[in-house]
Amino acid sequence: MLKNMMKENFKVYNVFTSLDFGGVESRAVIISRNSQTSVVKYLFLAVYQGGDAAKKIKLEGNEVILLNQKPTIPSPKVILSLYREFKKIRPDIVHTRGAEANFHGLIAAWLAGVPVRIGEEIGIPNHSFRAKLLFKLCYLFANKVVGISDAVTNWLIETGEVPVHKAIRVYNPVAIPEARCVEDIPSGRFRIGFVGRLEPVKNPLALVEALAILVNEGTDAELCFVGDGSQKNPLIELASGLGLSERVIFHGFQDNPAHFVRQCHLYVQPSISEGFGLALVEAMGCAVPVLATAVGGAPEIIRDGETGWLVDKTDSVTLASKLIKLSSLPGSKLIEVGIRGRESVKDRFDPASYMVELEKLYISELEKVKR
Repeated sequence: MLKNMMKENFKVYNVFTSLDFGGVESRAVIISRNSQTSVVKYLFLAVYQGGDAAKKIKLEGNEVILLNQKPTIPSPKVILSLYREFKKIRPDIVHTRGAEANFHGLIAAWLAGVPVRIGEEIGIPNHSFRAKLLFKLCYLFANKVVGISDAVTNWLIETGEVPVHKAIRVYNPVAIPEARCVEDIPSGRFRIGFVGRLEPVKNPLALVEALAILVNEGTDAELCFVGDGSQKNPLIELASGLGLSERVIFHGFQDNPAHFVRQCHLYVQPSISEGFGLALVEAMGCAVPVLATAVGGAPEIIRDGETGWLVDKTDSVTLASKLIKLSSLPGSKLIEVGIRGRESVKDRFDPASYMVELEKLYISELEKVKR
């Protein structure tokens, strides 16, 4: 990629908070898998711990460093460890992703004299006044700050954490799964799917409450969760209390969530806040129709009523009202929207195009500092 634009190879140190499982960790794996023919040498580091993503990156032949340090902001110990690592490796670029990686990595890279320092915001956090000041400070040490959607990029600018000239939007890459076959669509119960971390920001409790309303209104429906997190036990208790235990299924973390998504009539992303929506795009790639709350990057991904559906509120009553309408649609209409959804995302978030865009950014910033 871009071999004619640089006379020499250059090194990019990708710094993450952890390399286990999740949206940003999936991106690390995609970068690793698409880096083999690049002029860029990619290195990977997790401040905290490794896991699933670290193993996959190593299998691709790329180096992974695990500091195994608590990344609580601020941590002079983490900054010092990163500083020493950068001085030893001497990368041309440090690209940090996520709050803890951004804060410690950008400061350490500046102290170590790394020529180009790029931060990346992966969500829309509810920062306190103190947090806004801390990140405004750390972004002073960045040449550029990437937002993974227009919503995230605009938030960075509007909060004053990043000046306009430093902010740039680069959409997440998504490895689009194979489309489902007609045989994958289940008969019987209307099956709703969810993939992601079972955490409050993902709003899974509201989805169970919405299922209860849907069932009470006479729809024979069930809900499948793929993922894990702190809300799992509260979800189990809620489902039991609502008499839904046999209608709420937990598959846990899965290497291939698309296998489960393909077997759903509808995929739902009920998030309270969402920077991009990786699992949403993957579900659309499966040709499964989707419903999402209109937060973060979702309105940039879905054309409401054409490639999926959006709801303006995150409460269970609003979700249930929309689910009642969608579950009563003819199967052919759901299939049609699912197919349009796949067509809208299959090339838009292509990993190869992402790598080209990313490396153009790297080259542009390197050329600026070499002038």
